[in-house]
Amino acid sequence: MKGSTILRYLQVTSHTRPFLQKCYEKMNHPKADHHAYQNAERFIHGLMLGEDFWHSAHATPLSVKPLLYYYGLNHMIKSCLLTVDPGYPATSKVLAHGLSTRKRKKQHYRFLEDDIRIQPHGLFPYASYHLFQFETPREKVSMDELLRPLPHMESLYQMKGFEKKEEEWPAMMAYFAVLYNLSMLVRYEGEWWGEMQQMRDRDDYVFIIQFLDSATGEIPNLISSWLESQFSSLS
Repeated sequence: MKGSTILRYLQVTSHTRPFLQKCYEKMNHPKADHHAYQNAERFIHGLMLGEDFWHSAHATPLSVKPLLYYYGLNHMIKSCLLTVDPGYPATSKVLAHGLSTRKRKKQHYRFLEDDIRIQPHGLFPYASYHLFQFETPREKVSMDELLRPLPHMESLYQMKGFEKKEEEWPAMMAYFAVLYNLSMLVRYEGEWWGEMQQMRDRDDYVFIIQFLDSATGEIPNLISSWLESQFSSLS
């Protein structure tokens, strides 16, 4: 079962419940059947909402595209979390973004140089650890550091003559973090976002467009691959 096939397969209750039950039995949860029954519809709803956001983004202008991509990925990650944490969300703390940005940007703001702060609680650190056993090594990270290791960005960095850096974050979480920052620009930095699209006179535009183009197909593939690995581990 590859690619989008598993997303179709797991959007049927009769498939999702036994899948979740096996996930919970694997972790020796005493109420595997109960949680599988309770979480099946939430799991399916997350995948469907994520795909709805994703399909809508394809036909949406660049001006709002990052918002739809971000919330689509947000819902899909929450579905993935239900396979490893039957009690998710246990507290309201894990429902926050888990990331933050500067409230006001510098006068000569550059997207690649911008960074985001990783909060101790929220979806980003929680999903990083529970889905990938990845603990963020520091409190903040730049857009450049997140973008460089992504395979679909490599050719653009090479064309610009930039060297690759070694540190690599889980690709799904790198997309999540970059989309979060882009969604914040759309919401709160409308003047900069509008000028960037109209003028197209800075590297930021090229890197952002390349990133969003890659996200169109890569994020559904990353979600599918992660679920496929979970599915395969149960057989």
